[in-house]
Amino acid sequence: MEISDSLLMQAAKNFGTPLYVYDRETIEKHYLNLNNSFAEEIDIFYSLKANPNLSVSALLNQLGAGAEVCSGVELETALLAGYAPQNIIFVGPAKKKEEIIRALENRIYAIVCESKEELLLINELAKTRSEVANVAIRANPAFTVRDASLKMGGIPSQFGIDQEELFKNKNFFLNQSHVNIRGIHVFNGTRILNAETLAENTKNIFALADELSAAWNQAFDLIDIGGGIGVPYFKNENHFNTEKLKKLLIPTIFSYKNSHKNTRIILESGRYLVANAGVFMSRIDCIKESRGRQFLITDGGMNCHLTAAGYGSMLKRNFPLRLVTKNPSHRKNKYHITGPLCTPADTMGQDVELSEASPGDFIAIMASGAYGPSASPVLFLGHGHPAEVLIDQGECKLIRDRDFLEDFLRKQYISPSSKRKARLEEGERGTAIKLSES
Repeated sequence: MEISDSLLMQAAKNFGTPLYVYDRETIEKHYLNLNNSFAEEIDIFYSLKANPNLSVSALLNQLGAGAEVCSGVELETALLAGYAPQNIIFVGPAKKKEEIIRALENRIYAIVCESKEELLLINELAKTRSEVANVAIRANPAFTVRDASLKMGGIPSQFGIDQEELFKNKNFFLNQSHVNIRGIHVFNGTRILNAETLAENTKNIFALADELSAAWNQAFDLIDIGGGIGVPYFKNENHFNTEKLKKLLIPTIFSYKNSHKNTRIILESGRYLVANAGVFMSRIDCIKESRGRQFLITDGGMNCHLTAAGYGSMLKRNFPLRLVTKNPSHRKNKYHITGPLCTPADTMGQDVELSEASPGDFIAIMASGAYGPSASPVLFLGHGHPAEVLIDQGECKLIRDRDFLEDFLRKQYISPSSKRKARLEEGERGTAIKLSES
């Protein structure tokens, strides 16, 4: 569902810009579409890194998703959003001791171990607590996933334990006294738009799981097949075909479940669930011409949406976007669209053909629900985190306030020795800052 211009303008009027707007109905549609593709044989776990907003996370919990978290803050967010500990897994190559202890305290379903060193740490912390830690081993397989925009397995990587190590060091993994290895986790790549690719990758993961289970003489009750389902951002990219995935994968899933009745299969998804539900809104503050090019200068750029600015891309391509205006014109112009930052990298669109724009109109960047503000340098130049709004049954509901002046300064000191801390004068937001002894 595309959010209407009238709702976008209402959100901008009520909460200002820059602004992220998410649509509840679209999130529900994508989750149900993916979940219904697997006849309850696979559990969908929401990857909070895609969009860790508390309301978005809580909505997916209400729909039935589990949670894949990658930090202590994401773990606490998932718990606050209502996820049951038995529906939480904790992934990441550099978990802190305190984070592992919190995972143990909450008895989450699995801590996903990414190195032999981390397994020793988990075992020691569990031993200190006189308990057994439930762990999944993240495997870095010998095979790669084709057609993934970003490969994360089958190559030298900080993620996971090389497949060869798992087979060569059986005793190391099985002799940790306070660790219960539930199974394996494989995440090979992301932004996959081809159903055949995901189906082939899943079959390879099942084969690796069976081979390792036989070598270790240990049954697994968890296989995490990763995910990486993408969404089309650019021209000539197609939507991921979940119907084709269902036809390709369901026979494999049924066959595997028949011979592994007690094995839980997890599919992680973040981008697919929330990307198309989000719009990034910025206001056109100025229109200028420079050496024959027209520039729309807006109040929100790469500091709010680094992905749309081309971070991580070899070639700069434009995200889908549109002009939101009260006074649409039949005349067309080509524009360069920039944010407010003092860097040429702050370019959100190049040679974009739009209806003739005016100051006060808005630029709406589509497919922005994933890897938005949390994956952007929101503190750069003091612009701060943008507001976030959820469209729920036609109403615009604020689900995160934007950063204000005190949000930047309240944790800063002139010097550690003086302990003179910046604080607001009494009064409304935006009043003067002064220093005081803390």
